[in-house]
Amino acid sequence: MAVAMPPQFRLIDQEMLTITDLQDYPIYRWQAETCSLLDEMLASLMPTAQKIIQRVTSFEMMALWVAAGYGIGVSARSCIERAHGWGIAMRPLAEGPYEIVTYLQRPHAQADSVSERFERRALQVTGADATTQ
Repeated sequence: MAVAMPPQFRLIDQEMLTITDLQDYPIYRWQAETCSLLDEMLASLMPTAQKIIQRVTSFEMMALWVAAGYGIGVSARSCIERAHGWGIAMRPLAEGPYEIVTYLQRPHAQADSVSERFERRALQVTGADATTQ
């Protein structure tokens, strides 16, 4: 996980950021990236009276808010790196590792060779055993 920020952001000089570094800024989170450990840590630091954590419907929307200077974003490092040309900078988030959970949903009756190959490959990449899933 990493922090997306405008290039002129005042924490840009830090090589790595912690959750505590983020508590004074509006934070945008893409709702498709579920990371329970990170979400718990962010929620525990934020005052309940303030709506500092904003959920957005897409990574692109998060990047737009960040590039416009309205706050910072927390997302997968790979997504932020690909969006470098959009006017956002990236700093790694310390205190990890964080896991993003992704679900593949498909109707059971409509299994085909493409989705089965995708599922096998995903399980190989993660090191999970296909028989336990």
